[in-house]
Amino acid sequence: MNAGICYDLNRKEIREANAREPITTTKEQFAEALRTLGVTPGIRLVVHTALASLGHFEGGPEAYCKTLMECVTEKGTLMLPGLTRYPGPDDTSFCYVPSESPSGVGVAPDVFRKLPGVVRSWDPTHSFCVWGAEKESFVRDHHKLPTMDKDSPLGLMEQAGGWCLTVGCHDAVTFMHVVETACHAPCLGARSEVYDAVLPGAGKVKLRGWGWRKGPCRALRHKEIWEFMRSQGALREMMLGRSHLLLFKLADYRTAYARLLTAPENGCAGCPVRPRQVPRTVESDWDEKTRTLKESEAFKGEWRDS
Repeated sequence: MNAGICYDLNRKEIREANAREPITTTKEQFAEALRTLGVTPGIRLVVHTALASLGHFEGGPEAYCKTLMECVTEKGTLMLPGLTRYPGPDDTSFCYVPSESPSGVGVAPDVFRKLPGVVRSWDPTHSFCVWGAEKESFVRDHHKLPTMDKDSPLGLMEQAGGWCLTVGCHDAVTFMHVVETACHAPCLGARSEVYDAVLPGAGKVKLRGWGWRKGPCRALRHKEIWEFMRSQGALREMMLGRSHLLLFKLADYRTAYARLLTAPENGCAGCPVRPRQVPRTVESDWDEKTRTLKESEAFKGEWRDS
């Protein structure tokens, strides 16, 4: 592990370098890197991946996913984002089908969601796919909660002492939104957009998702987050070929990012950015004080595996 790695290497630079000098990564090399970082059997782990950063991965994305599974083992929990291709502001035709809607964040998550034993939550745009001993407990209530609530799949992963691994994509930590939600960032709507969905055993229903912010987040400064975590000894990192791998506890990321969100300058206080307003925008059906759902058209039935 190397605390002096340059974490500014971005995915565009990696793709361009791979195009000039193709590299190959084997399952054995990847597994050894995971063990070196500290991925142990039984770990609870969420993974974000830029597979291109590893060059040609022998066996393709399925071999990559199965290597993660083998290192985590069935005693642990492995989570990858099932995030759909986020509909445009004026797109009202999108319909979420858990067994069919592709992941919009890369080929590895899309392959993972279709592997035997993997289950998927029912948030219409920001679902998560989970495999392992406790998989159903992570996904079953997601459609009844705000997208990035403390009891969402990612929030539960933190509560379970979970870790996050990024492979060539240090700027893609979706857990950042759980921290924003906990800090009451005014730029995110709680269950304030409505979507069509077709769910197993329920047919065509309405689901609620969040209202995405209409503008950039001035508090989300990746370099400062990583510098703080590195100074606290909370970041494990190494290079595998040209891919920069980071492993860290979600709780430590929360500490680092919450500092920026709650800072008196360039934090949430006084920030004018608010949730977008689009044709699917509706009044929120979430009561934060009681942490219960108000009456709405949204489906509130029980989750089941598709």
